[in-house]
Amino acid sequence: MQSAAEKMRVGEQAEAAAEAALTAAGWEVINLNELAKNFRFADLLAKKGSTRLFVQVKGTTTSEGMFGALPERAQGLDSLAENLDAIALYALVHLTPHGPVIRFGHAQQVALLAAERIAAYHGKLRYHLYITDFIFEAAHLAELVE
Repeated sequence: MQSAAEKMRVGEQAEAAAEAALTAAGWEVINLNELAKNFRFADLLAKKGSTRLFVQVKGTTTSEGMFGALPERAQGLDSLAENLDAIALYALVHLTPHGPVIRFGHAQQVALLAAERIAAYHGKLRYHLYITDFIFEAAHLAELVE
């Protein structure tokens, strides 16, 4: 199990990687955690034209690219974004020795997948998502958010 310091380091690296990928894809990005220490629902706010994204970043160093995500948190992010006329996304960042692999998915998709996997498992399930569950990279977000 990771220490608190290791979790923080992974989280910071994942946020930096997601922010860099979004910026390289032409999005203007604000790290919400720098404005309000550990913002509850989202880590990044990204804007391109009139489109705004609230992005929850999840990082992992597991060899299989596994992530923990709670359906309630994803639904909360989706509700917040909807009320603010924005789109709620998750950025799943798999930190590998060869560099980060980053995939994006709608918060509702994350909520549904996590809920399905939790319901199907009769025990304590730590990981609910896999990097392979998602296909969209930052360069192709226009297809995801249309």
